[in-house]
Amino acid sequence: MKRQLSAILYADVAGYSRLTGQNEEQTHQQLNTGLNLLSEIITAHDGSKVHEAGDAILAEFSSATEAVDTAVEFQKQMASRDSDPGAGELIEFRIGVNIGEVIRDRGDIYGDGVNIAARIQDVAPPGGLCVSSVVLEQLSSKDYNFDDLGYRNFKNIERPVHVYEIRLPDLFNHHPMQAVESRVQGQPLFDDAIDKPPITKGHCSCGSVTIEITQESLGTGFCHCKICRRCTGAPVFAWVAFPIEAVKFTRDKPKYFRLSLIAEKGFCEKCGSLVVWRGLKPEPASYFAVPTAILENPEDYAPTWHGGIESQIPWLQIHDDLPRARCAESPFLKKSWGSVGASDPDEWVSLEYEKAKQLNDDSASS
Repeated sequence: MKRQLSAILYADVAGYSRLTGQNEEQTHQQLNTGLNLLSEIITAHDGSKVHEAGDAILAEFSSATEAVDTAVEFQKQMASRDSDPGAGELIEFRIGVNIGEVIRDRGDIYGDGVNIAARIQDVAPPGGLCVSSVVLEQLSSKDYNFDDLGYRNFKNIERPVHVYEIRLPDLFNHHPMQAVESRVQGQPLFDDAIDKPPITKGHCSCGSVTIEITQESLGTGFCHCKICRRCTGAPVFAWVAFPIEAVKFTRDKPKYFRLSLIAEKGFCEKCGSLVVWRGLKPEPASYFAVPTAILENPEDYAPTWHGGIESQIPWLQIHDDLPRARCAESPFLKKSWGSVGASDPDEWVSLEYEKAKQLNDDSASS
């Protein structure tokens, strides 16, 4: 059969089955709107829609640039939609773009190039776009920045595929961390909170530092940043935020150590376990981030988003529909690091021991 080299775009709705279960009619209406919009943009960029299959769409282009421009324009328009509070959760598409040889048969296209585009789509965050390295090499536009996600092994694909995620900062009009910051406002005073019975408890590895929590969480998440990874010794840090007033240490109190210019960790002086994280700049945060794993019921505090994904370890693949954001997109981190004169994300690093010790000593003496 005759083969042809094409740029292939594959788009699919993230969490479609879950959304359909919540509101079937609304989800189907949104799907139709999204598929119609993407079809129009494909045509405007000289592409050809090959087929639709349920909540997915496959398209073919003669140019990698046109395929990527199509995906970016579509995701930006989808992100600009107004959310109707009564309409339920908005659907989001994942998109993958690849270049490969295709076989034409019965009005469809086949081949590894198509399969890889579909697999790459699985890697993209909801509302995001991932491409293969061959696409990146062919792009004529210099307007896009990419994050290297490393080599990925995909089912039924013989060789690892080098995947990149395109940065779409315009899509992040609301950062998940802002919800945590806003919920801190108006929390009860310490005396009011301490009179309440604990809703959960936790402790360090040796049990010397124990905590009781008297209020509901402000938010949960994963952090993949290098500072948190090194602080925890784990490939990713799962955390739960609670108002400081709601966290009571019932035995030993944690010892604190400066992790960076903007934050400190609280740990058990006996066993070394991390028990709390707290931001310090531009002013001390009103909440603790508690490691989810030290709580007695971590299963009740599932993370709701991923932060620091620019540092995610390539072999750690968490397949979920949660929002993903980079440290550089966080209003909280921009404000915190900017207050200490570090506006460039490349300067957002942990402290060397002597500098951290000096800051700890200065804090203890003040």
